[in-house]
Amino acid sequence: MKQTILFLLITGASLSCTDGILPQQSTFDTRNVVLNHFFYFNDEVIDTSKIFTLGNSRIVLKDVSIAFGGYYFTDHLTDTVTPSGMDTTGYYFDPNVASLKGGTASRIFKLEKGVYQGVHHFKMGLDSSITSDYSEWPEGHPMTSPALYRGKGEGYNSLYINGLYKEIGDTTSADPNLPFTYRVSDEVLDIWWSKPTSFNVVPSMDVNVNIVWNIDRLLQGLDPTIIDNIECDSGDPIDLLLAQSLVANILPSYQIQL
Repeated sequence: MKQTILFLLITGASLSCTDGILPQQSTFDTRNVVLNHFFYFNDEVIDTSKIFTLGNSRIVLKDVSIAFGGYYFTDHLTDTVTPSGMDTTGYYFDPNVASLKGGTASRIFKLEKGVYQGVHHFKMGLDSSITSDYSEWPEGHPMTSPALYRGKGEGYNSLYINGLYKEIGDTTSADPNLPFTYRVSDEVLDIWWSKPTSFNVVPSMDVNVNIVWNIDRLLQGLDPTIIDNIECDSGDPIDLLLAQSLVANILPSYQIQL
């Protein structure tokens, strides 16, 4: 499958965001600005059964998750566009996640019907002040994922990678069978990126931002046979440095398709 995917900015249904944690009966998939992720490794589409080579390892990726903790749009006059009825200098953003395991589309914002010319601004990573127990979120909310939760009062993982590995040449197992997990906390991952564009918003269509994410580039320099666990522990300088290296690899590996 070719890696080129059209970056479609088409319009979306006028459905509102909330200004707090969503009530139990609500859904958080009604926002019409959607980040659609296509996960690749060495130019191949990832699925959870494919085996790839990373360093001296053969690996299977079971999950790659990234959380989004903010969004705003600035128009051609540099005015900030926020959901109806909300303050233009700040509003509650309900976090969402793009995940190989849990769903590659992340709905993050509502734009009203109209013609837009300006800049999308997205935040990779969560607000480190979000420290609620994941069980306190509404049922089905992406923040209820145990993989994201770091413990009560410890915040969340903004980036989570999990899989299985085996050393190249190891004949004791036909397939990767040893676990590896890499985490980056909300305190470490805090990246804003932007994309200028023009588009129309009309009813019953989404504003799709299509993204290819090259996970081989994200994991460049890592090898599970050497490092099979990254906790993003601020008390462990080496572990923290490894987590920061993942953050440094995010932007080069993350491509909006035009």
